[in-house]
Amino acid sequence: MKDLAREIKAYALKNAIDFGKADAGRILPKLFQHGLKKDEIKIVLPIVQKIVKEINSLSISDKKGEFEKFKNFVHEKIEEEKKLSELDKSGREMVFRLAPFPSGAMHLGNAKTYLLNALYAEKYGARVLLVMDDTIGSEEKQAVPEAYQLIEDAFEWLNVKYEKPVVYKSDRLDIYYSYGEKLIEKDKAYVCTCKQEKLRKNREEGKECECRNLKRDEQKKRWKAMFKGKEGSAVVRIKTSMQDKNPAFRDRVLFKISERAHPRVGKKYRVWPTLEMSWLLMIICLV
Repeated sequence: MKDLAREIKAYALKNAIDFGKADAGRILPKLFQHGLKKDEIKIVLPIVQKIVKEINSLSISDKKGEFEKFKNFVHEKIEEEKKLSELDKSGREMVFRLAPFPSGAMHLGNAKTYLLNALYAEKYGARVLLVMDDTIGSEEKQAVPEAYQLIEDAFEWLNVKYEKPVVYKSDRLDIYYSYGEKLIEKDKAYVCTCKQEKLRKNREEGKECECRNLKRDEQKKRWKAMFKGKEGSAVVRIKTSMQDKNPAFRDRVLFKISERAHPRVGKKYRVWPTLEMSWLLMIICLV
């Protein structure tokens, strides 16, 4: 086995200088780039712990003095600066969206995505829209009143610039309804009252349900009835191929009924667009 005493001392000294106290757990992984094998860990660990104990007993000035003797044994990986890849503009105006669902404060995971859009917008001098993705959501994930302001505060703290005013999907229900009616009028969508079990079976078998082929006038009556209907009693579906290879794309839902109160508009609306429907119209109407 290779003698790694100098490397151990070098990393232990650097670790102690950087963090005030050396930690054997931080030093051991560094030794793999110097030839340490996994089956040698049990042999090397006591040596690491002994050297760490000795270094932690030194004063900070002694640690720095010793490090000058061993610093050449430290191999630091230099991370290559990552740059944004180029996007194909194709002569079109570029618009980026920040679309948080206001179910709580932002966290590192979603902030990273929003920052990527904001950085691209800065790179290309493009527009940025803040769209609160506040359709009714689900029972498991609902919009929270306090989250709206928390999200705006987070973007301000991150120095993300976006156009004012903020766009709220919950303010645009009448737009969604007008397009829903047009789809029904054009015989591209229908109101379905089938039970979930039956729908699941039809999808698996690629069969159309009876609701799909009802006359247009009947579909219009059903659409109007949805605004007084009970939750789960009906949905609007777009007409797609019932032989699509992916059963999930066979007659997807565009609108559903919800009797829950919304944090911004209360119970003003009870027919809500699904995610696919709402984003299609956001793109058509805003860009």
